Amino acid sequence: MSDQTQSPIVTLKENRFPLFSLVLVILAFCLTAYVVFLNYEMTKVTGAQLLRAQQMQERAQSKFLDQYSTFLFQQAQSARFERTFEVRQKHYSDFMGALSDAWGSVGRKDGKGLENALHQLAKSYYALEPFLDAGSRHYMQKRIAIFHNLAKQLMGYEKERRGIIMEDKTTMDRMIQDFQEFLYPLLFEPLDKKEEGREGDEAGR
Repeated sequence: MSDQTQSPIVTLKENRFPLFSLVLVILAFCLTAYVVFLNYEMTKVTGAQLLRAQQMQERAQSKFLDQYSTFLFQQAQSARFERTFEVRQKHYSDFMGALSDAWGSVGRKDGKGLENALHQLAKSYYALEPFLDAGSRHYMQKRIAIFHNLAKQLMGYEKERRGIIMEDKTTMDRMIQDFQEFLYPLLFEPLDKKEEGREGDEAGR
């Protein structure tokens, strides 16, 4: 009887080592799984950080390229401005001179002189066209047509219509001044000042 009662205890002692080994294996497996999970999380975080760093680098490069392109464009515009200054100055002088000659011809009732002045006005405008944008060209063409018609109209007035003549001559004077105020900054002000002027106008609005 004593042998039979002691046999379960002996069996339990004999199985203790395999059970302990099994527990160690399970713990090792769990630890390995936890380490793998940590590595995965670290890799994911590192990948996200690398992606953000790459995006920031790309944005910085794009910004630098944009700034460099703007710089090159401004340099090219400045170089063009300097190269064409004398050309613009000559055609501007011819244009304003033609306006003045037309005004003088109207005052003298000199039809031939007026024709020559208006012809010179058209030639000098066409020489200025490459330096004007679409809006400026439209404005100039419209104003030149008005000036041309007004000069022709004044040539046909009789002396008894003195009041109308003086009123229209005042209009011609104002138009000549408008041409000057419009063209001079457009042709001779540096590009950076034009940009500042536009920004100031936009801020004022």
